[in-house]
Amino acid sequence: MYPVQGTFVPTGATGFFFLWAIDPGAALPATGRVPKPHPAARTAEELLSLVKGIAQVNTTALVLTLPAENGLRQVKVPGLLLTPASAVTWLIDLPERFTQTGHQPAQSLRAFAAAAKLLLERLGRGQFYPALWREAGVLTSGWALAAPEPAEAERLHKLSEALPDLCRAIVPPDRDPARYQPLPGALLLDRFFRSAASGLAATFLPSAPPVHGPQSAAQHWLHALRGEGDLPPGLRDAEVLEAAVAAWSTPVSTTQSQTALRSGLRLHPPEETSQGWTVELILQTQDVPPETIPATTAWANLGRELVVGAHRFVSAEQRLLQDLPALVRLCPQLAPLLGQGAPATLALDEGEVVQFLQEGATALQEAGFAVQLPAGLVRGGRLATQMHLRGSGSSGFGLNQLVQVDWSLALGDQSLSLEELAHLAKQKRALVQIGNRWVEIDPAAITAALRRLEPYKEQIPLGEALRLSPELESLSADGWVADLLDRLRQPATIESVPTPRGLQGELRPYQQRGLDWLAFLRRFGLGACLADDMGLGKTIQLIALLLHERESGLTDRPSLLVAPVSLIGNWRREVARFAPHLRLLVHHGQNRLDAERFAAQAEQYDLILTTYSLLARDEEVLAAVPWAGIVADEAQNIKNPATQQAAAIRRLQADYRVALTGTPVENHLGDLWSLFSFLNPGLLGSQEEFRRRYAAPIERYRDQEATTQLRQQIGPLILRRLKSDPTIVADLPEKLENRVVTNLTLEQAALYEAVVQETLERVAAAEGIQRHGAILAGLTRLKQICNHPATVTQESAGALAGRSGKLDRLVEMLEEVVAEGDRALLFTQFPRFGVRIAAHLAQRLRCEVLALDGSTPAPERERRIARFQAGEAPLFLLSLKAGGVGLNLTAANHVFHIDRWWNPAVEEQATDRAHRIGQERTVMVHKLVTAGTLEERIDALLAEKRQLAAEVIGAGEDWLGHLSTEQLRELIRLEQE
Repeated sequence: MYPVQGTFVPTGATGFFFLWAIDPGAALPATGRVPKPHPAARTAEELLSLVKGIAQVNTTALVLTLPAENGLRQVKVPGLLLTPASAVTWLIDLPERFTQTGHQPAQSLRAFAAAAKLLLERLGRGQFYPALWREAGVLTSGWALAAPEPAEAERLHKLSEALPDLCRAIVPPDRDPARYQPLPGALLLDRFFRSAASGLAATFLPSAPPVHGPQSAAQHWLHALRGEGDLPPGLRDAEVLEAAVAAWSTPVSTTQSQTALRSGLRLHPPEETSQGWTVELILQTQDVPPETIPATTAWANLGRELVVGAHRFVSAEQRLLQDLPALVRLCPQLAPLLGQGAPATLALDEGEVVQFLQEGATALQEAGFAVQLPAGLVRGGRLATQMHLRGSGSSGFGLNQLVQVDWSLALGDQSLSLEELAHLAKQKRALVQIGNRWVEIDPAAITAALRRLEPYKEQIPLGEALRLSPELESLSADGWVADLLDRLRQPATIESVPTPRGLQGELRPYQQRGLDWLAFLRRFGLGACLADDMGLGKTIQLIALLLHERESGLTDRPSLLVAPVSLIGNWRREVARFAPHLRLLVHHGQNRLDAERFAAQAEQYDLILTTYSLLARDEEVLAAVPWAGIVADEAQNIKNPATQQAAAIRRLQADYRVALTGTPVENHLGDLWSLFSFLNPGLLGSQEEFRRRYAAPIERYRDQEATTQLRQQIGPLILRRLKSDPTIVADLPEKLENRVVTNLTLEQAALYEAVVQETLERVAAAEGIQRHGAILAGLTRLKQICNHPATVTQESAGALAGRSGKLDRLVEMLEEVVAEGDRALLFTQFPRFGVRIAAHLAQRLRCEVLALDGSTPAPERERRIARFQAGEAPLFLLSLKAGGVGLNLTAANHVFHIDRWWNPAVEEQATDRAHRIGQERTVMVHKLVTAGTLEERIDALLAEKRQLAAEVIGAGEDWLGHLSTEQLRELIRLEQE
């Protein structure tokens, strides 16, 4: 990067900006060396790209006069020529001009950017006037800035001091370089303001009507002020014009006593004998505290000195006349003052007063004008609402339970009752008097608040109280409601429940805390979202809850668990593993129970397992059962509230509801509303209310207040622990293995059956080495089918989604990995199909997927490894043989084994690419197994024989080739699930 310099070249009353590149290694003029043009700026084309879109730009060569060893020396550099108006337009957005370029603004440009902003600030306050200057005997017209206030003069001085020497190193085109004396900073800045103000003002003024015949000096002057030519020399009445303009502009062109005054306004409320508001024009001194001078006093002293305390002011009314146009421009309600001969006061109706308070007063104060409001006025009066809930008796009826409520209301520091609030709402006024105070209110907000509160004068549903809580000043309670609120605010105070006796497994400490939390919310009938990170055991926590409620006698009714089709087999196995005595019924498939038998038999079970695809189809069947609880696994499946399955699960009735998901928000906050409309209906209001109140402010504007309110409302009902949490890391081993059971699709099952029969026939007809080869070939094809049908049909293109239960489940899990910002290794023993998997994942997950197999050249192999370790891609797909040994890939904290190897030692070596020295996080190992196939039986065999693995399967796959035909049939048969 090299700096881009810029400076102002005064040429009479006009001026231009030049930009050029200077070698950053070159010394500034004060050192006696001449800067050399940067090699990258041999021409001005590169600089021209910085000011694209700015009108009137020309390239030119600049002559710099700089100190050298023997006096002055000149050097030419390329530059750009801009009109003053174009230059100001470009300067006010200076940082944005250099975004994603190879340049940076140097000190000179930054100084003039500050000057441009100061210029616009003064122009916005109306501090400019038409002027005439005589330079070298020639009259020049233009626009000048009024004399600055004392505080502003100090700013100008600091800015002139900040101008670097290089700003004065350019010789104007009409000057002799040998005799040219650089301008001091203050004068250079003044020339900049004069030139830029003239250029900007000329662009805003309409053209003057043509004048026929000889024109007076005044007419020439007016044309010149519009940028329509210069004053010609030798005008006969030029001196008269010059004297008149000088006399007229003296009050603003020189620093006189009235510059110690500032204009402003004072707002007066209605008096007892009057019903109207008035605004008064005032002057204010610079004292602390300031003295206030009514405009009527200034007009009464017209032409005389105005004495205020120890101060004497001359022509104080000139400050009013000078500032009034700017006051009106910033506050249009004041326009009638312009028509008054001696502007002083103005009557305002209530609507105009509200507009003044909400818009004009702020704009005037920001511009430096004085604004005095009535001492008792409360601006932007907000209704503060306090709610106190009283709980008596027992709890546990959920969000619809009615509780006693007491309201406390206040506007500013004035307390109100509901009856007084109703009276205010009927008045529909924006300014109301409460006690001795005037309060600015929003009538619509008061009416809306009354509409929300009136139905709940004495009682309110618990869910409605929680929904309103973010809008309240405070929420308090006693009784069991206080206990509920305290524990929701401080989850650490939730009491622990005993670990269920029937649980065949050990809960880690954080899992026990999850059970305590689920049991607590279940007790109060509140829906819970368990959103723990992948691999932290959401399944065992839910099973523990089901066992707890039955062992504690909380229910004898069944619970309904809804899961994707791909997880049905996994849930069956996990329930059998952790809770073998829990009675489970799977309601899925063509042979599922009809409505009559289902209702009769459901009560004989503890848990009914069904799928999202059946929710809408079998809603009438499922609705006939009084459920203890409803659980939505992989709850992102109901993120779209408009789908039939989302609507159906919302309509089902239960004592409590639980959602299990690692991604409570996948795409946008609408996902969250849909989830909570199932868990706690009405808590987040209607979908439109949620969008207006939370989604739009947070997603569009990053509204921190809305974000905080939403977090307060749903935070107690979502439990999310990450593997990176310090409290979780202590509970986890270095490596956590997870077996993921998936199902075959119909296409996979048909292919699998066909290959089983074909393999058995070939094995029966072969002997010796041919038989051995036929077994291994058949097993390999079956494993390929478990991955995806396309691996055996030899397809080179086409869609992969929806045809493999394993691939679809892999995508679901990797979505969570990528969403969490984690990284994963994916191993497969089929590298050719791995290429298609990588492309499929990249498309579905919208991220880069690196791949490596035996055909990857060594240099490219090292480059991809380095890119993954550097975090440039979240996923790395490797063939088991090429990537299973010798690599250090500690950037990954997930390892996925897409297909199973026969030797666990080989899989462990692959896992150790991530689980090795240098790994600072727990490694999650996911082994995908297809239910009812040889994969599941091999997995069970390896698990049983793991301690004797070296003896049993030390010869790799060789032991499989020696199976008898009956053993082979038992190994590869497809279970009819």
